[in-house]
Amino acid sequence: MTSFEKELLWEKGREILQNAPQLFIDIDIEADGVAGYGSILSIGATTAHGETFYSELKPVGELFIEGHRAFCAEHGLDHERLLAEAPDAEVVMHDFNVWVREMAVKYEKDPVFVGLNAGYDWPFIDLYFIRYGMDNPFGIAGDDLKSLVMPLGGNWDWNDTKKSRMPEAIKPEGDFTHHALEDAQYQQKLHFGAVALFAAKFGKESFVH
Repeated sequence: MTSFEKELLWEKGREILQNAPQLFIDIDIEADGVAGYGSILSIGATTAHGETFYSELKPVGELFIEGHRAFCAEHGLDHERLLAEAPDAEVVMHDFNVWVREMAVKYEKDPVFVGLNAGYDWPFIDLYFIRYGMDNPFGIAGDDLKSLVMPLGGNWDWNDTKKSRMPEAIKPEGDFTHHALEDAQYQQKLHFGAVALFAAKFGKESFVH
């Protein structure tokens, strides 16, 4: 598939999601552990219409997974720098909450959290909202992009949800950079492509997952 054909596919997926009953927001976090045993170090998010949110966060507590912390440091999220320079996590979560709700009001749609994989990112976000006494604007569920991609392989094989095995037609050039906003935007192209392929596969041009 040529780059032009990929652009057409992504644009079709974008159109479907922009006209969906809900507001789908692709989200990525970078963290030095897992939810309940680590800190979110950055959040990136983008709507299907192109609005974005990004912030680093000051780490909270001393629980972390060594390999996760080292990986984050290698990609610009050094623990000591964030402690000295990043805004407090509570402030960031407040700002993120406000941004999500503003987007929901702007488009008059309920927001939907989209993650790759949502099983990692979603619990962190939910836990942080709970930690700081805020209602989660996404409600009680997140949309996992891996679950949308899996049927596209035709074999119902969970391994097909690895990025390396996703259909080439939906994959952008390059790779994840582990900058949360850049990765959310990369993820979103996968999302657009998967939605468009799914719609074509099932003959429902108005299909929204």
